[in-house]
Amino acid sequence: MKKWETMTREQLKSAADAGSVVVVTIGAMEQHGPHLPVHTDNVIMTTIGEASVTKASAHIPVVLGPHIPFGYSPHHFLYAGAISLSVETLLQLLKDVVESVIKSGFKKIFLLNSHGGNGEIIRIAMKDLHEQYSTHYIGAASYWEVAQDTLTVFKEKNDVFDVGHAGQFETSIMMAVEEQYVDLSKLQKGDPNRQEVALEFPAYVLLTPNNIWETMDGFSDDPTLATKQFGERIIQIVSDEVSNILQLFYER
Repeated sequence: MKKWETMTREQLKSAADAGSVVVVTIGAMEQHGPHLPVHTDNVIMTTIGEASVTKASAHIPVVLGPHIPFGYSPHHFLYAGAISLSVETLLQLLKDVVESVIKSGFKKIFLLNSHGGNGEIIRIAMKDLHEQYSTHYIGAASYWEVAQDTLTVFKEKNDVFDVGHAGQFETSIMMAVEEQYVDLSKLQKGDPNRQEVALEFPAYVLLTPNNIWETMDGFSDDPTLATKQFGERIIQIVSDEVSNILQLFYER
């Protein structure tokens, strides 16, 4: 697997000349309940990013680009630990990073996200970049969106909840990757039906979360149901699907 930060300028030029896809990953730094570390979104994203690019590299020229560790997280300021960028800062950062990759000669850039709060800002950045670089291919998606269909089948068969926040899904992945940072003594049995209030409304209705995370103690559904085995399977499923998308993206 080729990683941007470990390559020389000559190697990067060769990768650009070969038409390589550059995958830029985006995470967040914020609370994840009383049991998970604040870098959870970053660990999940770098793990899935590396696994996906490794798989895709067997079929296409691809480079794992720089990781952006901070996102839009003001809704988590209720608890300690959040490092949040403003909308304007994150928007400009995304555009600057993509433009820098383009300046190095790359034509295809894919933004892979692991934090729900970043979604709208990434979409705005995409629109601006497409206007300016109409001859380039710039794609973006959150990892759970890419694997949505496969994850739905897996969740139904195994009684696993939605991605949520610091619940069964994310806790399982962290147990598989960085179990030493999962505080099992702090796991609380949550309500399996407890999700963000916004999920009770139609998709086209926007709802300000208000104090939702305070009422949920910073996590959704039931993290006590998490297992290392579920986490390993989720990583495999998601990285397979992201790898497939990268291959389709390359063929554009």
